[in-house]
Amino acid sequence: MNANFLNLHDAVLILTFIECLFLVGLLKVLPTARPQSRTLLSFFFVLNAIWVVVTLLSWNEALQTLRINTTIVTPVFTAFALLLQGPCLYLYFRSLVETLDFKHWKMWLHLLPFSLVALVILVFDVDGVSWILKSAMPEEKEAAARFSWTVIRCLPIVYILACFSVLRRFHEQQQHLYSVVSPAKLKLDYFVLLSFVTHWLWGFFQYVVGNFLSEEVNDIIGNCEDYLVVLQLNALLVLGLINAKDLLNVTQYDAKKVISQPLDESKVELVEQVINEQKIYLENNINLDRFAEAAGLKPRVLSSILHSHYKLNFFDFINGLRVEEAKRLLTDPAMEDVSILDIIYKSGFNSQSSFQRIFKRATGCTPSEYRRNARASSASPE
Repeated sequence: MNANFLNLHDAVLILTFIECLFLVGLLKVLPTARPQSRTLLSFFFVLNAIWVVVTLLSWNEALQTLRINTTIVTPVFTAFALLLQGPCLYLYFRSLVETLDFKHWKMWLHLLPFSLVALVILVFDVDGVSWILKSAMPEEKEAAARFSWTVIRCLPIVYILACFSVLRRFHEQQQHLYSVVSPAKLKLDYFVLLSFVTHWLWGFFQYVVGNFLSEEVNDIIGNCEDYLVVLQLNALLVLGLINAKDLLNVTQYDAKKVISQPLDESKVELVEQVINEQKIYLENNINLDRFAEAAGLKPRVLSSILHSHYKLNFFDFINGLRVEEAKRLLTDPAMEDVSILDIIYKSGFNSQSSFQRIFKRATGCTPSEYRRNARASSASPE
């Protein structure tokens, strides 16, 4: 950082701190069906705010003279902010899939890395000045500081892999509930995770190569890391404001309950009746609850029928019916002059890209090719 107090870089960090608090406040006032998820996401932003404060205290030369930097407070809070971001994100993504029991002993295991680092800092009295490795210090204190930074920079990879695994489960879960998986429902989660990954990769890069670079180059890399966080938070704010309603309302799906439901043939007939008579799959925003209501069934029972009888999730079930409708329309002589785009919407799809992808996966060809092949077959002599 530059020596001037409240230079441009410092001002950006202060604005970032304010923005983190604003995001926390925004999450508090927006409605949500998943308060547990909202709380964890809010805590993630609080951790970012703490990281901004300790960055200012540690690297601003004017603030380095404060008494707090002669104690273990700055290192402990740095470890707290950086080591708990990974667990916080992981638990946030898990809360989208299941309700978490924070009283369970396994939840406390996520605090062990931070507890270990905090203990090392306390035992070896790693103060704020020693923490940034700019002053001469005893060998054991330098080793303790380096050990702490090693844990901080390397541990997040474990949580990154775990987060991607949970997000994949969440995506599969949504396919049991919706015929169209809105990108908005996944966009925020993947963006938050990718932001975390980017931040971690940059910090890890600095950790690996920092000892081989000059102090000036290390400062530039450190400043770039700060600006990355600023850009990510601003993009996240815009994304959250645009998609606030969809992003904060998440429906849960319990696969175990679905699998355990016995098959009832009479209820299968109700499903078939809704398909054949009401053609409810043509509604472009149909979801599991709406379909279940039309069939006079509970959503969990409908999910069980789809799983046990049709061997499909709701997403594939509805879109399979829509593909069949699209195939019928594409081969109907009365629809010969109707455009592909019109057929897309008549089939119940509300996205051209989704339709093209799903149709080609089901038939092995594009809608245009399918129509052309059908015309060629009907025109050829028997």
